[in-house]
Amino acid sequence: MKTIFMLLFVLSCLFSAAGAQSNPHYMTTDPALSEMLTSINMPRHTGNASFATVSADPAIREMLISMDMPRYAGNVPVEIISGSWQIGLSEGENIHLTLQQSGSAIFGKGTISTSTLSQEAFASGSISGSSLNLEVLPENATELYAISIDITRLPYKGTYVVFLADSSLQTGTITASMNASA
Repeated sequence: MKTIFMLLFVLSCLFSAAGAQSNPHYMTTDPALSEMLTSINMPRHTGNASFATVSADPAIREMLISMDMPRYAGNVPVEIISGSWQIGLSEGENIHLTLQQSGSAIFGKGTISTSTLSQEAFASGSISGSSLNLEVLPENATELYAISIDITRLPYKGTYVVFLADSSLQTGTITASMNASA
């Protein structure tokens, strides 16, 4: 009788383990398996096959993924973003940025101007598909501009959210133009 109960218990454990692993929400506790599953489920982009930057290096790609920064680990985009950008916000602000590009990573600095104030600003972001996504921080650090620009056709258009220091938000639309670097 003990043998039958023992056999039923073992079979029950095996069926439970098999059922849990076929569940898409199953989370493994083994870090190596977890990393492998993350890598397998990561979207793959096809396109430009000539990798001129370090993002083609598998070790750097894995490091960026492990740092939860997969947006920088994609293929090198075809779009050239480096240059001088003018971004007009629907609330009247104007942002002028000189952006640099390294693979899909974008960074730079410039100014944010309103009718009464102009201040230095710093930007960082990435290209994802047909969008240029930027975060712009003015020097007074009382707000953060999250900007998404559709770069598929001219004139460039997009949306933004301003996160204010008092925890309020402002949203709106943008128009943008770019002069490529020489």
